[in-house]
Amino acid sequence: MITAPFELPVERAKVIEKLSAKASAPHGGMMGDPPKEKPDTEKVWKSLGKEEQGTSDGRQATGGEGDRPPLVFYVHVPFCIARCAFCGFYRNQTDDEAMENYTRHLLKEIDRVADEGVFTKRPVDIVYFGGGTPTALTADQLRRLITRLHERFTISPKVEFTIEGRIYNFDDERVRACVDSGANRFSFGVQSFETELRRLLGRRNSREELLERLARIKEICGERAALVADLIYGLPGQTQADWMERNVKTTHLDSALDGVDIYSLKIFPGSPIEKMFDSRGGRWSEEERIRRHAEACDYLVSAGWKQLSTTHFGRNALERNLYNHWAMAGAEMVPFGCGAGGSVGGWSIMQTGDLADYLEKVEKGLKPIGMCMKLPPAASVRTALAGQLGYGWFEPASMPQVDYTPIVKNWASACVWTESEPGRYRLTRLGEYFQPKVLSMLIGYTMANSMSIGDALKMAGQKLMAKIRG
Repeated sequence: MITAPFELPVERAKVIEKLSAKASAPHGGMMGDPPKEKPDTEKVWKSLGKEEQGTSDGRQATGGEGDRPPLVFYVHVPFCIARCAFCGFYRNQTDDEAMENYTRHLLKEIDRVADEGVFTKRPVDIVYFGGGTPTALTADQLRRLITRLHERFTISPKVEFTIEGRIYNFDDERVRACVDSGANRFSFGVQSFETELRRLLGRRNSREELLERLARIKEICGERAALVADLIYGLPGQTQADWMERNVKTTHLDSALDGVDIYSLKIFPGSPIEKMFDSRGGRWSEEERIRRHAEACDYLVSAGWKQLSTTHFGRNALERNLYNHWAMAGAEMVPFGCGAGGSVGGWSIMQTGDLADYLEKVEKGLKPIGMCMKLPPAASVRTALAGQLGYGWFEPASMPQVDYTPIVKNWASACVWTESEPGRYRLTRLGEYFQPKVLSMLIGYTMANSMSIGDALKMAGQKLMAKIRG
């Protein structure tokens, strides 16, 4: 049995040190190796279409309640009014003509998929408009896109239909266009309720303007849509007291939000925020971040919010957090738009991120796939584990025939999780904070112990040789 790379020390400081390390656990091959020859993307797409056309049993799994994962549509809008200081994904500046041209091509892509009869046999359980900034589109453009999806596909009556974006410039007309056309969830990149920090990050609304605007959007939507926001802790110059008093407590006491995600700041190399710490200071230690995560979670739960994942909370039944969960937990996700990614029929698909290339491919009547890769059978292990740990728990008996006893006991001693009921382990606040690394290590342990030791050593040797050559 292979345990050593996955064992954790008992002392808290050493646990944090190991879980903070950038090196990932060895689970190569989980997502497949790049193909030696580039697949014919159009041929791959057409083969997926034929398979899907044969699926007409009408089964539905909104939120994973049925006997198959939900069907997700992901629509990408690669335009932003400005680059935020913390962002590593900025692509295209908003431009009226360019966005109208993009909308027309996106509608063509939607029609092409529908005309082929692909994914028209099953209800669509989750739709997510991401970016970029979908709310940068005009009210008319948003209405046309949302309406077209409802017209051309069977959208489940229980659908979670999210529009991601900014509060800034998201006026009443845009809000009404979305909810009247069939969207029922808005996810806003708030990041902070502190005016100075918001301006530093590239957010234009003050604290007062933001709260007032959220209240107005809620007034328009009522019970028709959930309002959700992201909050980031550990920002340049942010105090730990302000994180709680002016952000977490504001969410509960002063905002019209139905859901909130809390994230530790991730610094992308080359992003503007990387340089801000040099002038403003205020870097939090890993221990401080862990404690702030725990403090925020405990406060929201005590205030009556339901913890829907390791980082996400809902105030009421309007917020279900389906997309965030199923994007990791194995749903079939059909991509639309420039730079959209998905996973369909055992293939990982990434559409071209080059705007000119996207427009050209759509104009030619092609599905604008830039890259696709066949997922190995082991990928299902990752999604199963991600599904459990995303909800904050692990049940060894539900996984492949692997003896988890040593790692379960070791990680319990390290306070990563605790046995909440017989055979089920609940992540502690420490485990929640390090959930991505815990998942990576658990995948590694599963893979290493579901193959022969000889195969594991062979894989390790191949990785070592690749590093030496590379």
